[in-house]
Amino acid sequence: MGRTVDQEVHAAFVEFRAKEDDKCLSVQCIYCQQIRAKNTSRQKQHLLECPGLRGHPNAPQPSQPAQPAPNGIGSTNGYPGTPNGATATATGPAGPGAIPTPNGTLMTNGVNPHATPLQTPLQTPLQTLQNRTAMPTPGPPTGPPSAPSSAAPSRPTPKPKSKSSTSALPAPPLDDVHAAFVEFRAKEEDKCLSVQCIYCQQVRAKNTSRQRQHLLECPTYLSVMKDSIPANNLLHTFPEGDVARSLQIPAPTLELDFRMSIKMNPKVSVGPGVWGQREWISFVGGQWAGRWGKGIVLPGGQDTQIVTKDSTTNLRASYILQTVDEPPAFIIVRTEGWLTGAKDVLEKVIDSNMADGVNPGSYKYRVNLSMETGDERYTFLNTLMWIGSGCRRGHEVIFDSFRVN
Repeated sequence: MGRTVDQEVHAAFVEFRAKEDDKCLSVQCIYCQQIRAKNTSRQKQHLLECPGLRGHPNAPQPSQPAQPAPNGIGSTNGYPGTPNGATATATGPAGPGAIPTPNGTLMTNGVNPHATPLQTPLQTPLQTLQNRTAMPTPGPPTGPPSAPSSAAPSRPTPKPKSKSSTSALPAPPLDDVHAAFVEFRAKEEDKCLSVQCIYCQQVRAKNTSRQRQHLLECPTYLSVMKDSIPANNLLHTFPEGDVARSLQIPAPTLELDFRMSIKMNPKVSVGPGVWGQREWISFVGGQWAGRWGKGIVLPGGQDTQIVTKDSTTNLRASYILQTVDEPPAFIIVRTEGWLTGAKDVLEKVIDSNMADGVNPGSYKYRVNLSMETGDERYTFLNTLMWIGSGCRRGHEVIFDSFRVN
């Protein structure tokens, strides 16, 4: 009795488990080496579309059912008969249509009833197609009986090759992958779950890695992700298709790092300059404390200011911090920023006698800070950046410094 269709399908695929923790098996076609999830119906459909079989005169086609034999009886397994079917002209003990072999003729189902098991390769109609490489079959043992048989080399488990994505978007995290698919069981008897993409409605076998790869190639998902990029929601954006539209760039965050208080001497007006009134202010000293240390501000620092006609003031200062360590470390600080706000408010802020009565929320005292030191204990400060927000209190400036992460 010949094989059934399902047996023929299973014989054309090698089963394996891609990962040890995979619950579902994968299969690899022995003709075109394509890897897919184990599913008999889809494996059967694949064989009808397999590139290794497509175009062969005897290959099964999806739109052309197998032709019945002249006696009106078709193949029992749903595939066309062997090339040496009932119309072959070869004759022999087995009658017309028999396939000659060294041990006798084969029956129409590909089995030699007269050969021993070691001499009889199990053949299928797919294996008897012309111009196909024969499947390896076990041969009779050779050599003296006492010679130990050499073990066959183990073949590594084939792993699916991941396709390289053409999208510049980063791979979505696991939670986003799960949220993008709806799980369901296609049939009650199915052991493995199926999933459906909520963006393009495509259905596939549940596999996290392949689901993530699908999202990187799903046009609808990519369009939604591009719209979620803040730069693409600005008044003016990059042209459609430009790589800059698909880049998800991490946004920096601010974290309070330290607070500083600096006492100043009365300002010295240098006079009008090209950009405005120039003023020179020297530092008496001060103190600071934060997450990575504390100490004092050494005397001798200075702040050079340019005051415009509307009292907006440009600030540029440099001074030295000293830590409480033993021995202490010395850190050079450079700041640059602006004091902005309404003109009447700023006139009060720059007046040391009236600054105490001004609400800090009514103006903006904003500076950026950088530090430099050769002390190995604090070299990490050399590459950091800070944004400072301050206020004036008489002859003193107090501000918080936020580290840019």
